[in-house]
Amino acid sequence: MSPLPGGPFEPARPVSADDPHAASTGVTRTMKDATQLPLPADEASMSAQTRLQVLREMMAEAFLALDAQGNIQELNHRAASLLSLPHERCEGLTPWAAQPGLAGTPLHERLLDALATREPARFLSELPSGVWLEVSVRPVGGEMWVLATDITRRQRAENEAARTDERFRQLGERFQVALESAQMAVWETNLVTGQVFRSEGHDRLYGYPQPLAEWTHEQFLASLHPDDRPAVEAQVTSIFHNDVLAYASTFRTRWPDGSWHWLNSRARVIRDANGRVMVVRGAILDITALKETEEALQEAVRTRDDFLSLASHELRTPLTSLRLQVDLLRRMSTSAGDETIGSPKVSSRLESADRQLRRLGALLENLLDVSRIRTGKLDFDLAPGDLATVVEDLAARFADEAKQAGVELHAHVDGPAPCRFDPLRMEQVVSNLMANALRYGRGTPVRVWLRQQAGELRLTVCDSGPGVPASERERIFQRFAQGQGSARTGGLGLGLYIVRQILEAHGGRVWVEDAPGGGAAFVVTLPLDGAA
Repeated sequence: MSPLPGGPFEPARPVSADDPHAASTGVTRTMKDATQLPLPADEASMSAQTRLQVLREMMAEAFLALDAQGNIQELNHRAASLLSLPHERCEGLTPWAAQPGLAGTPLHERLLDALATREPARFLSELPSGVWLEVSVRPVGGEMWVLATDITRRQRAENEAARTDERFRQLGERFQVALESAQMAVWETNLVTGQVFRSEGHDRLYGYPQPLAEWTHEQFLASLHPDDRPAVEAQVTSIFHNDVLAYASTFRTRWPDGSWHWLNSRARVIRDANGRVMVVRGAILDITALKETEEALQEAVRTRDDFLSLASHELRTPLTSLRLQVDLLRRMSTSAGDETIGSPKVSSRLESADRQLRRLGALLENLLDVSRIRTGKLDFDLAPGDLATVVEDLAARFADEAKQAGVELHAHVDGPAPCRFDPLRMEQVVSNLMANALRYGRGTPVRVWLRQQAGELRLTVCDSGPGVPASERERIFQRFAQGQGSARTGGLGLGLYIVRQILEAHGGRVWVEDAPGGGAAFVVTLPLDGAA
């Protein structure tokens, strides 16, 4: 049998009760507590075997000696305690036979491997009791020596540390997701070491899809909008001259693609006992969408105020005129004259009052239509019909209004013009376009054409006014939009918006282009025979 590495010890050997050597040393193969063994008065006369057994019992580690079949040849009390083995009844039994709870455990499997291979091994194993062991196995002669150390506290600490690391990793990932979802980043500048930390999404807030190799204060300043840079520089400088503990700033930064984005930065200033700045730590939030919403809301408020002012004026005008006509009629009725209901003066006043009522009704109807469009309640009753009849009737109806405005109205209708449409809504379209032409034509001729062209119906209303600049041709179809000269010509800026909404519901289109000879030409196309 080979000696224990590092020591000139011989392993235990079988002895009998009448062995003189056994009688002189008091050592037997029964596994008694070495502290209770009778020791000679002269410790120098102790045999190596006795010394070895005493040493094993004094060890903090568990010790087992197994034969080639895994049967226990010797163990100390520490092994019996850790493995829950019956100390006095283990001889000749395998550990898993003496303690069935060990059967099938990783310790059982690793010991069987070591017995089979006769190779040294070192491994960790958890017992059913929850105890963790660090096990060393080494073949010694015909035996297999097993040394086990209780590392439960260490293993639990390592497990807890691993769980803590995992929790921190998950928290870090969640924090990063939260930062990215909020379009936010965090940063820290250590003025003592010169180190700069920035979270993963920091550089994306400045327009870089991938993180840069480094980020400097100079890069930050260079990205600022010229109007914002002085204030930001002054704020940064102030932390070195004042007892600033926190600050916030809002600024625009230019991305590599040339676009401008709004950022909001909030920071904390950490100082030492002498007030010297040590660390500046902060967070940056992309507020571009918020700024755009804010600007849109401000524009909406301005538009609302302008509209209310305009609507008040536009509604007041026909009401004032109507009141004047009614007052004149009242005075005519009480005068001594012989004016009757059918007299030319009375008829003229009544016609003027009727025009103002129609104008007032059209304004109110437009307001109602805008509300219906926004709520999706602008209803249509589509049916097959002849659009030529609608255009001819409206041209005749606008003849008197055109004459009073000093405008020559020419209508060229190539009928029939079969189409599927809502008669009332299509009257509204044609009326709005004619009224718009009379308003902006400024006494110049207005021409209306309706014809079939390229498999669709095309309605064109032309005036000889100032026309519509190319930059304005889309905007004038928006709500409350006013064209050039709107302050003089009146209107709520709703007619063209409603025209487009109605035509789109019919599967048609409307746009404006230059009219031949100058002016604006509004062009409407609709599918023939309802082929939308």
